[in-house]
Amino acid sequence: MNDEKQKTSDVILSKKDEPLVSMRNRSPKIVIQPIYYQKKMPGTSDNLYLRESVASKVISAANQLPDGLSLVLLDGWRSYETQLYIYNKTIHEFKKMGYTDEKIKRDIASFVAYPSKDPEKPAPHFTGGAIDLTIAKDMEWLDMGTDFDDFSDIAYLDYYENQVNLTDQDRVRRDNRRLLKAVMTQEGFTVNPTEWWHYDFGNRPWSEKTKQSMLYSGISQWPLD
Repeated sequence: MNDEKQKTSDVILSKKDEPLVSMRNRSPKIVIQPIYYQKKMPGTSDNLYLRESVASKVISAANQLPDGLSLVLLDGWRSYETQLYIYNKTIHEFKKMGYTDEKIKRDIASFVAYPSKDPEKPAPHFTGGAIDLTIAKDMEWLDMGTDFDDFSDIAYLDYYENQVNLTDQDRVRRDNRRLLKAVMTQEGFTVNPTEWWHYDFGNRPWSEKTKQSMLYSGISQWPLD
C-alpha cells in the first residue's frame, strides 16, 4: 500500500461481525482490476476486499458464467479517503457539465454516496457490501454500452430495456447487462438502477430494497492480506 493510504487500526464492528477478505486468487473465473488504485486515487490498494459472505457470493456468481467468461472486479470495500475524493471529483465534473449547485445537490446522491465516517450511515462501499464489476471474455470487457463511472442516462441498468428499434449492437449490450444482473441477483444481490456495474448485499441499499435488516455497518480498518 502507498504510504499516504490510511493506516488506522480501529475497527468499527458491523452488525454481522465479518472480516474483510481479499479477492485475490479466489477463483480462476475472477479477475481483479482495482480501477481507483490504477487511477492513483488516495486511500486505495492494489488488492480488492469484500465482506466474507459477500466474497463467497461473488465467487458463486462467477462460477455461473458460461465457459470463457469471467467477472472483472473493479471496486469493493472503499476507504473514507477514496470516497471523499470521488465525491469531490464528481461535484467538479458536474460543474464542468454546467450543473447548477441546486441540481448537483439534488442529483449527486444518484451517482455517488456522501462520504461519512458514521458506522450507522456509511456509504455503501465503506461497508464492504458493495461491488463494482463487469464481465470479460479472454480478458476483454464485454460491451455494456458505457464505460465504468459514466454519468449519462445510458449507464442506467435498464436503459436498453426501455428503448425501441435497438440496433444489433444495442441488443448485445442489453444481453450483456442481463447476464451480469442474472448471475448477481441469483446470489441475493440488489442492483443500483443508475449504474449497471454496481451491486449490493447486506448494506443499506440492499436493506431498503429487500426490507431486511442491514447486516453491515461501516468498517474503517485496512484489511491485512
